[in-house]
Amino acid sequence: MIKFFRRIRYDLLEKNPPAGRAGKTGKYFKYAIGEVVLVVLGILIALQINNWNEQRKLKEIELNAISEVRNDLVNNMDDISQNLQLMTEWLESAWKIKRLINTSEVFPDSLGVDLLMMTRDEYLFASSKTYTALQSAGFKIIKNDEIRRRLDDLYEITYPRLQPITSIEPNIKEYFSDYIQQNFRAISLDTLYNSGLKVEDIATTDLISVGWGISFSRYVPTDYDHFRNDAEFSILLDNSIRWRMMKIFRYRQAKRRTLRVIDLIEENIKGKIKLSQIRRLDHLLDKENGVDLIIDIINLGETNEHGYNISESRINSLGNLLISQDRNMDALKIFKLNIEKHPDAFNTYDSYGEILLIIGDKENAIKAYEKVLELNPDNENAKKVLSKIR
Repeated sequence: MIKFFRRIRYDLLEKNPPAGRAGKTGKYFKYAIGEVVLVVLGILIALQINNWNEQRKLKEIELNAISEVRNDLVNNMDDISQNLQLMTEWLESAWKIKRLINTSEVFPDSLGVDLLMMTRDEYLFASSKTYTALQSAGFKIIKNDEIRRRLDDLYEITYPRLQPITSIEPNIKEYFSDYIQQNFRAISLDTLYNSGLKVEDIATTDLISVGWGISFSRYVPTDYDHFRNDAEFSILLDNSIRWRMMKIFRYRQAKRRTLRVIDLIEENIKGKIKLSQIRRLDHLLDKENGVDLIIDIINLGETNEHGYNISESRINSLGNLLISQDRNMDALKIFKLNIEKHPDAFNTYDSYGEILLIIGDKENAIKAYEKVLELNPDNENAKKVLSKIR
């Protein structure tokens, strides 16, 4: 760069040579000034280039940091969504108990599972490694003030209210603990105890069922008549319902705020850095026309730049979630689309056949399960279903 300016200065002096001795002195003086100017210009340009490089590096660091924060928030959304679903189911169990003990004089078997479910509790274990690292390194690396403010709100206010030590509402499982020990007996494990099975012989799904009270586990009151009229239990139940409703409120709030920050981050980094494909499609269900939006994203296929996991298994999981929410026609759309996108995957036809049976379309369900066997001749589930519905 300095050589370039020197060449210009030399050309100017050659074209306009000074006259006489005074001219030579002036020439040398101009030459000296020119050298100083060139050095200064060179330094300024070098500093500018160095500053530009530093800014570019800082911007790259910022984009990577925000991208990692976004990934943590997506993981948090998975935990929040799962816990919110569990909390909703447990609240419904509490409501069912409150209705049944006022109407049923005989202990119904189904009540045992609900008694166990209503005493469950769960907490958010938020992914915070990137946020913590940013705090240590200097949070100002994120230049966007709104992103910084919303992250602070999530990690310093919203999430702590859903975590074990800092939760405002008490642990419902611990709240019921003494009463359960004094008034309930657990008959959930009798079958497993009496079977003589070793732990390694118990199916993984059965272990989950025992642990979460899905099919095996349940509580039974030692004295049902006393239990029905017990004022202490009535107070415990009412308090737990109120606390559970507050927890659901906080989870819904956390879900909305987390989604808002994820969207804000993606808006700021989209097109500047490649988004990891980890976002779950079901996170969009709460949005207006969520299923239609999901279908549009799936149809983008490999051109999807939204960071959503649109794999066959994830689409299938979404359809199953919609069934659990009694949104059968939406599930039908999703399963049908999955078949179109993955025509050689037998599992897509299996799920499609299931939803067709649910909505009463037996004829097409048979065709779907026949396709399962065409793709996977050893599929026992398809054989079993077809033997029943043909």
